[in-house]
Amino acid sequence: MRIASPRPLASSMPLPVLLTYAILAVLSVVMSVLVVLRILDWGAANSRASERLTMADTFGLGGLGSMSLSQAADAPSPIEHNEVVAYYGSPRTPSMGILGQREPEDVADLLAARAATFDSLLPGSNVLPALHLVYAIAQPQSKNDSLYLQYVDDRTVRQFMALARRRGFALILDVQIGHSSALDEVKKIETYLEEPDVFVALDPEFALGGSVKPGEAIGSIDAADINTVQSYLADLTRQHHLPKKMLVVHQFQLDMITNSASIAHDQNVDVVIDMDGYGPSDIKEVKYQRYGAASYAPFGGMKVFLQHDPDPLTERQLLDIRPRPAFIVYQ
Repeated sequence: MRIASPRPLASSMPLPVLLTYAILAVLSVVMSVLVVLRILDWGAANSRASERLTMADTFGLGGLGSMSLSQAADAPSPIEHNEVVAYYGSPRTPSMGILGQREPEDVADLLAARAATFDSLLPGSNVLPALHLVYAIAQPQSKNDSLYLQYVDDRTVRQFMALARRRGFALILDVQIGHSSALDEVKKIETYLEEPDVFVALDPEFALGGSVKPGEAIGSIDAADINTVQSYLADLTRQHHLPKKMLVVHQFQLDMITNSASIAHDQNVDVVIDMDGYGPSDIKEVKYQRYGAASYAPFGGMKVFLQHDPDPLTERQLLDIRPRPAFIVYQ
C-alpha cells in the first residue's frame, strides 16, 4: 500500500494572486468601517429625531431636575412656540379615550409616533406631545359631597406625570366640573400645577347645577369663571416662578361659554378654545371657525374622535386649516 506524502505547508503564490488577496482584504476592512459609521450615524439621527419630541428641545423644560427656578420662569409659552398634539382619556374608563384603552407606555409610543408625523409635516417648527388626563370625571350619581364627580387618585396622576416627564411630554389635567365650580376644581390640582410642565383643561359640557345631573343636558360656564381660573393660574406662575400656564376650554355649542366676549387675556396664561364636537370633517371645520378661531380664542384647538368621527381629519388636513389649530387632541 502506498502512503501519500504530506503536502508542503506553504507554497509560493503568483504575484497577481497575492495582490488580489491584498486588495480584497483592504476592501473588507473599508466596508466594515463604513458599516460601523453608518450604524453610528443612524443612531445619532434617531437620537436627534427623538430629541425633537422632547420638552428640552421644544419647550425648554426637559431635565427638570437640573433647572433653576429662573430658568423655568423664562421658559417659552408651550403653545405659542409649538404645535401641541395630545392624547386624551382616563385610565380604567375605555369609553373616554385612548388613555383608558391602552397601557400607558403603549399610549406614549403611539403619541410619539403621531407627533413625529406632525413633525415631518412642519419643517422648521416644533411639536410638543401631551398626555391629556381627565382628572375630575362627571358622574350621573352623586357622592356625599353632591358634586357628581369622581377623581383619579394621586398615585395614578403621578404615574402619568412621571411617564410624561420621562418621554418629554407635557401633562394636561382635565376637570369636568359637575356641580362644583371651575375654580374649586382647579384648586384641587394645585400641587400638580406647581410643576412647570403640568397644565389644565375645563370641560363646560358637564358643568351643571340645580337638579340636572351630568349627562342629562349640556352644561356651561361663564367668561367670569374662566377669568377667575386665569387669575388663579397667573398667581401660581408668579409665586412659583413658572412659565406660562396653558388653559384649555372645550366648546362645541355657543352657550357652553356664556359672555365669551368678556374672556380676559392674561400675560401669564395661554387660553385655548378647543372645538370638542364629533361629526363629519367638513362640519367640524365650520364649527372650528365658530369656536377655535373665534375672536375670544387666543389659540384654537381641534379634537379628533378616532372612533366617533366618520372621517377623522388627517394630520395634513388639520395643518391645512386656516387659521391653523395650535392644539390638536385625539380622543
